[in-house]
Amino acid sequence: MKDGKALDPGNVGSSEIAEIVEILEKLFGIPDWRRKDPLDELMLTILSQNTNDRNRDNAYSRLRAAYSTWEAVMNAPVGSVEEAIRPAGLSRQKSVRIQGVLHWVADTFGSLSLTGIGALGDDEAITLLTTQKGVGLKTAAVLLAFSFDRDLCPVDTHVHRIAQRLGWVGMGSTADKVFTSIRWKIPAGKSSTFHLNLLKFGRTICSARSPQCGACPLWSKCVYPEKLSREN
Repeated sequence: MKDGKALDPGNVGSSEIAEIVEILEKLFGIPDWRRKDPLDELMLTILSQNTNDRNRDNAYSRLRAAYSTWEAVMNAPVGSVEEAIRPAGLSRQKSVRIQGVLHWVADTFGSLSLTGIGALGDDEAITLLTTQKGVGLKTAAVLLAFSFDRDLCPVDTHVHRIAQRLGWVGMGSTADKVFTSIRWKIPAGKSSTFHLNLLKFGRTICSARSPQCGACPLWSKCVYPEKLSREN
């Protein structure tokens, strides 16, 4: 078992995942993204929980306008942080968690920097990060994938939905189950690309409501009971 490799086989094989990676790259291309500072990425990801990108970005912008440094955020009255991030929803919970994580980072790494995570293996880093309230497996995977270039596919709400509809896991399976089921089946070096293309696929075609089944390049692979016929 290498680096904590999961033994969960899931319901999908490596060859099918590789085929879907290729199909989505032909449809959407290979996405480009800019690497973010790890602490910025972590704070942004905590804000993103249970909200959409617009609300997340609004809350993040308000927070950074109110406080120029993460040290200032950490030491601010929690009510002021809560007010700044209100557009993200769950602002009371998120403000407490943001400040808690910032204190933990300072205590653990000696400064408000997460660069020390880079010295850890993927599973060691995930285990450490997920000791904190507000930092689950998805949040940890996002941080590692997009701030440390780790070959991981975070499972957000779109990836979770698509995985169930395509039968990679059983309906009702958790997002963490999806992560462990597909982690070792994605072609090497493709996990972040796969995540971003699945996200785009979920937003534009395989949406939660009114999926565009007639335009779906994965229609033949879909086991979703409510999928529409090609004619619709």
